[in-house]
Amino acid sequence: MSEDTKLGSIPLLSSQGEIKHFDHGVHMLQSWANICIIETDEGMVLFDVGFEFNGPGIVEEVRAITDKPVRYIIYGHGHADHAFGARAVIKDAEERGHPPPIIVAHKNVPRRFDRYQEMFPYHEHINRIQFGIPEEMPAFVRNYIYPDLTYQEAMSFRLGNTTFELRHSKGETDDATWMWIPERKTVCVSDLWVWSCPNIGNPFKVQRYEVEWAQGPEAVAASSPELLLPGHGPALSGADEIRDACHTVARALRFLNDQVVAMLNRGKWQEEILQGFEWPEKFAKSPYLAPIYGHPYFIVQAILRRYHGWFDGNASHLFPSPSREIAGEVLSLVGDPEKVLNRARTLAKDDQTQLALHIVDFVIDSGAEPRTEALDLKAQLLGNLAEQEKSLIARNIFLGGVRQIKKILGEQGD
Repeated sequence: MSEDTKLGSIPLLSSQGEIKHFDHGVHMLQSWANICIIETDEGMVLFDVGFEFNGPGIVEEVRAITDKPVRYIIYGHGHADHAFGARAVIKDAEERGHPPPIIVAHKNVPRRFDRYQEMFPYHEHINRIQFGIPEEMPAFVRNYIYPDLTYQEAMSFRLGNTTFELRHSKGETDDATWMWIPERKTVCVSDLWVWSCPNIGNPFKVQRYEVEWAQGPEAVAASSPELLLPGHGPALSGADEIRDACHTVARALRFLNDQVVAMLNRGKWQEEILQGFEWPEKFAKSPYLAPIYGHPYFIVQAILRRYHGWFDGNASHLFPSPSREIAGEVLSLVGDPEKVLNRARTLAKDDQTQLALHIVDFVIDSGAEPRTEALDLKAQLLGNLAEQEKSLIARNIFLGGVRQIKKILGEQGD
């Protein structure tokens, strides 16, 4: 499979999707985020319901399968691409005279929704950067449908001839649910497992927990499913492949946790750990851990944030001077900002683009001239990094930096 296929070939802002049909009344609408559709003799269960704009497409696909009512909607977690397409399903029930579906989620989902509404401007701002969303388009959810029923650690229910077992796990969020359907040997896991390095340590988002995330796939594997429907990308089938996929992700997360903890216990500080941690080839080459969204470097950052304070070991940084003042002093010693920019160009030619960026920032942060030339050079360097970067998050951060510079240069031109 190509990297694009693993993430899902449907663009983030597209309402299109492709339905996949499996045995025993199991279906998956594969979009940017997947929607699981489970048939029973007494109605349907939907696990994850995508973005708000996915709702009409979900109804269309369900109605192509059956006229039976949707009895339950399960939020796999509270992210915008998994828990916001319910309104169209509820409207369809009303129009057909069906009872409204019961929406079930972990108890932390309502808390997440509350926080999203409290901090809406912040989340729209960071999501616009993370996903490269244009300024003229909304970048965060505005309409919330809270769950009717929440649970703490586990719950189960039966619908017709089918059992649905819900289990809590800290995955990409603290409100994650995975669902085991024993009669179908099928598990729906939302973002607990995706075709990517786990999204732990996202540069913009709250704390995520690597050990607890590892426990989730381990518990999934222990159920011995024969079909796994992930939050993104194609389904996995076959007990052996599913077991290998789940344990590979779990082992990788435990490996990084154990390594960082050991380095902290030896007295190492953040920079040394971030520059020196190992990511073995067996993980780097695994199709289950491709760094096309999350990244092992991000995971290490999250582990450090979990176990360690913000002090980096250098007492000079405890109450740091402003970057502008530091840069000004350095440039006063160099004497000519052009020397700094020329050195940055040389470093870039020697494939040291990241180091070149730091050098350019001395000119930009100090406010020295030639500022426009420095900004142009930084935009070029960021663009070069973006072209080489596999992680969607990192790539969009680089491209966001380019857009910010172009905006500054445009304002200067005005």
